[in-house]
Amino acid sequence: MKNHYGNFNNGKSSSGKILKTLFFLLVILCVTAGGGYAAWQRLKSSVKIEPPQLVKVKRDTFLHEILERGSVESASNVDIRCQVESAGGLTIISVVPEGTIVKKGDLLVELDSSTLRENVSKQRIAVLTSQSKLAQSVANLKTAKLALQEYVEGKFKEQEKQIYNEMLAAQDDVRTKEDNLSYYKRLLERGYVTNSKVEADLFDLDKAQNSFELAKIKLTVLQNITKEKNLVQYEADITKAEAQVKSDQESLNLEEERLKHLETQLSYCRITAPQDGQVIYYLPRWGGDEDIIKEGKRVNERQMLLRLPDPTQMNVKGLVNEANIRLVKVGQNAKIRLEAFPNQEFNGIVKIVNDYPEPGNWMGGSMSKEYMTTVLILNPPEGIKPGLTAEARIIVNEIPNALLLPVQAVFVHSGKTYVLTFNNDKWDKIEVKTGPSNDKEIVILENLKEGDSVVLGAWSHRDKVELPKVKEDENNSGENPEGRGDNLEGRPAGERRGENPEGRPAGERPAGDRPAPGGERRRGGGPQRGAFGNGGLGIEILR
Repeated sequence: MKNHYGNFNNGKSSSGKILKTLFFLLVILCVTAGGGYAAWQRLKSSVKIEPPQLVKVKRDTFLHEILERGSVESASNVDIRCQVESAGGLTIISVVPEGTIVKKGDLLVELDSSTLRENVSKQRIAVLTSQSKLAQSVANLKTAKLALQEYVEGKFKEQEKQIYNEMLAAQDDVRTKEDNLSYYKRLLERGYVTNSKVEADLFDLDKAQNSFELAKIKLTVLQNITKEKNLVQYEADITKAEAQVKSDQESLNLEEERLKHLETQLSYCRITAPQDGQVIYYLPRWGGDEDIIKEGKRVNERQMLLRLPDPTQMNVKGLVNEANIRLVKVGQNAKIRLEAFPNQEFNGIVKIVNDYPEPGNWMGGSMSKEYMTTVLILNPPEGIKPGLTAEARIIVNEIPNALLLPVQAVFVHSGKTYVLTFNNDKWDKIEVKTGPSNDKEIVILENLKEGDSVVLGAWSHRDKVELPKVKEDENNSGENPEGRGDNLEGRPAGERRGENPEGRPAGERPAGDRPAPGGERRRGGGPQRGAFGNGGLGIEILR
């Protein structure tokens, strides 16, 4: 028992030593922590807080521009084509050098015209032959008409008169025969003549009467039948002659039209300038060296040869991305720069905004649509040429005398827009109302005045002030407080970035926080640009 209790006392003594040791260590830890805290406070008080970069609110003209890159084209562009009809094409004899400044009427292209000249000579002979046939037909018609007139006024009357004379002679002969018969009858009664003599006189009287009746029948036939028959024949001859004249006239007209057409085709072999301009050779997009217009090349009907732009009426044509096309309107002003005239700026105005996008690239690429936009150069310089690289800054919004801040000085939290201030080592926030913004500046509408200083890069310092808590529905909302379709980062509503400015994955940023418009740029570097030339035109957007 003694040993038992003795062991018990020894265990109790060991536990007490452990507790004492732990207590001693705890005291040392507290003393060390207190000393460290005191040292940190002394160090903190001795180190001066580095102030943030500040920027002042300024008053200036706000400009929202869209930078369209493209190429120069003529607003009055005349296409020069081969108009000569030829199944096998014609050979170019000469062509004016590309880039030549020509005047209206100057020779541009001369085509081989040897075959056409031969055809023109043959056709002129055909025209002369048709003219000869027509002259003969006209003469025949005139002869037919004269024959009718000759019959009506001459031959018919002559025949009629002859029959009348025959009737008169027969009538006179009848009277004579009647007198003779009466005389011989009296002599027969007295016995001076025989019956045979009276019978002979009676036969002569019948013969004379028959001759008279025959003359009357001939007159009736002449007036009622022969005349009508001859008139029909003569009129038929006239109608036939008239038809022949018309036929020969139509043939002559066709031959003359063909001659005129061939002469016109021959004139097309010498192509002259329809207006003043500069000669540009036409080259199809798919074309190579074999498609270049040059001497000795064969060209076909309707084939494009040259373009003759008017250098006094020039456009800049380029593509605007669908994200900005809603901002571009016909009639908006623009400032234009040409790479060929680097030290000059020209005025322009938006002339055409296509309603439909350009066809997509069949080789793949971005799904974003682009719209062709045409800007008229109001004061084109002397020496401007189609195809020059150009950029047009389209002014989609301009506000004079506006209060402006850099976009990095503003951020959005919980649907409200804030700026930060730093005065006497103290941070504070100011809720502001903003207007339009571009890639660099934003318009301040309320709660700031010219000369006020605010923190630049407010998004990075938002944890220095107390901000309202964000409701769940606000955190999930993709709309900005101004009700625009884009949020203040320039992305479509609801679209998230891959990373936030502090390197956290999407979704880990403080709920409802968004940087100012233009305060962050899209990943992947600077603005998107496309290729120039036949493959398409690129744009650069300044928001």
